[in-house]
Amino acid sequence: MKFTSVIAALLLAFSTQTSASFISNGDFQTCDFSGWGLDTDGFGEPADTSDFSMINNAGQCSAQISLDNPVFDANTLFTVLDLSSASPDAIFDLQFDWAFAGFDLQTDELSDIFIVSLNNGVIFQELLRGFENGSGTFSSQLDSSVDGYSLNFMLMPGFNFESFASTLTIDNVSV
Repeated sequence: MKFTSVIAALLLAFSTQTSASFISNGDFQTCDFSGWGLDTDGFGEPADTSDFSMINNAGQCSAQISLDNPVFDANTLFTVLDLSSASPDAIFDLQFDWAFAGFDLQTDELSDIFIVSLNNGVIFQELLRGFENGSGTFSSQLDSSVDGYSLNFMLMPGFNFESFASTLTIDNVSV
């Protein structure tokens, strides 16, 4: 019995997967953007933040990005990954729930679009892209090389300048 406990403890000690959360307020249960940054068109937090809102469903909150106002590049909700406390060979599970409602008149790559990416200012790694209405749970594995990267949820307008009504809802973001 003692030998089995020692083996189990050694296996846990040498495991490279981690279960700690490296995302602050990823479930948005503070019902605000604590731990997150807002950006419009690459100019930093906008003075008018009406394109970023919290959806409060009986105390269960989620973040929503909209294209209610004219945007030329993107509305971005982001957080920086701080994986420095983990082992250098650790493998991380990134997961989040998403829902996209595109109200553009087109249904192709020229429509409003959302992109989820990792970015460190030099390297841009796209994780998910969509322009059709839908929802789902995204899951992917990351390694420690993405420490210091920002996790970006971007909503960008298409080429129909009469449509600024698309939304991207995000919840349960965890690493």
